[in-house]
Formats: sequence, structure tokens, C-alpha cells
Amino acid sequence: MHSARLATSKLLLAPEQKGVIQFIGSFLFGSFPQQAYAPLLGLLRDQGYSIVLYRFPLNPLQFNHWEVAIGLYREQLKIRALLSSYGEPPAFSWLGHSLGCKFIVLLEVLSHAPLRRQELLRTVLGAAAASELLRQIESSWPAPPFIRDQPSVFLAPEISNTVRLLRSSWRLRSPGTRPNQLQTEELIKGSPELFNLTGLVRFRSDSIAEDDVSFLEAQLAYRQPYPPLVQDLEGWHFEPLGLHVETLSRTIVSGLELLRSRITPNLTL
Repeated sequence: MHSARLATSKLLLAPEQKGVIQFIGSFLFGSFPQQAYAPLLGLLRDQGYSIVLYRFPLNPLQFNHWEVAIGLYREQLKIRALLSSYGEPPAFSWLGHSLGCKFIVLLEVLSHAPLRRQELLRTVLGAAAASELLRQIESSWPAPPFIRDQPSVFLAPEISNTVRLLRSSWRLRSPGTRPNQLQTEELIKGSPELFNLTGLVRFRSDSIAEDDVSFLEAQLAYRQPYPPLVQDLEGWHFEPLGLHVETLSRTIVSGLELLRSRITPNLTL
């Protein structure tokens, strides 16, 4: 695999590039994505997609997910500059697995126009927390946000940091997470003009992310004018780490291509 390294990411170049998939994996496994997701990444590359691997911070005490999302944005600017040096900028899309999907969600939320973004953050986070976050954004956003017109596919999204135990009523929570479960859900609910290019892959035996998949499916149903793209596959929460992921890889590519076909000139900031 041809590759290039940046500060916290790695770029795997496809020989005949159809586009670029930006990938961020689950907690722990997303800290060494090239090894953990090797079969899936290889199949995606075989279908003509270069892969940007963003490393998930291997820090069990990393509860400020805003900081991770902002760092992801900064790294993305470097990736875009690097690929632009090769010629015509490629078509970008996003792929997340488990908790990695949450960072893509936060980037989408931060893609609001400045006044709309400020209004939503103050409403959901409160004035003090929103002001602190907005200061970080203003120092990190050298260009208009870019993710709003890029398709995203979420694999077993875990956006709440709440893990359900064996389909029971018991939950494991991370109380210090920012934004927390309720805030994350309110940010999505308060962004009806966003997430129009988001698709979901649900695994039928997944007892970890099923609540979040159901929530996101309901939210995507409000987006117009297209029906939500939700695809059901056999497997469990960590199915993307498996060896036999041919069907999954084809499902991801077909989903991204369908979502890209929905981009219209009116889908702008």
C-alpha cells in the first residue's frame, strides 16, 4: 500500500483513485486502525478509494470530545493541502465506526454557518461552555467548514458513550463526557438542515449501539427530500474488525455513492 504520514493520521493511496474515504474507528481499536481494520480497509482501497486513517487518542480519560473533533478538523486541512498538490482535489467522504462516528457528528454540527452555530451551541451547552468552545473554533477554522457537503456512513454508531449490557436495562456511562448524551442528541435534533448525506449500517446482533442507531434513524427520517439510508447486515458491534467483510465493504461503497448522488448545488453553507 502506498502511504503518507501526517501528525496523527496516515494516508493510504489507491492506484486509480475514485475518491477519498476519511475513517475514524472505535475506542481502542481506532488507536491502531491500519492493523485493526486491515481487511476492511484493503477491500475499500481495492474498490478505488484512498483512505485517510485518523488515530483515535488512546486515552481512557479523554472525555472532551470537542477537542478531538477540532484536532480532526486541523488534520483534515493538512490532508486536503497534501492531496491538492497531486492535482485535481478528489471527492471526500467519511466513514466512522462506533465511537468514531461521534466525532463526525460533532464536525457536522460545527459546519453550521457562524451565527447559526453560535445560536445552537449557546442553546444546548449554555453560555459559558459555548463561549469557551467558540473561542477554540475561531482559532482553528481558517476556512469555511467543509464537511457539510461530504457523505458519511456510520457503522454501528455509538454517540452517547452509553453501553447497554446484553440487551438489559443496565448501562455503562461516562459521566464526564463533553458533550454528554443529552447534549449530543439535542445538537442533532437542533440541526434539521444537516445530516442530509448521512447513512447508517446496523448489525442485527449489536447490543451496544442499537439505541443510538434507532435514535439516528428516527432523526434522519426528518431530513428531506430523500428517505433515510439505513442498511441492516448480519453481525455484531465489532463486525468491521472481522476477516470476512466483503459484503460490508460493498455496502459502504454503494452507500457513499448513493449519498454523493444526492448532493445538489443548493446544499451549501
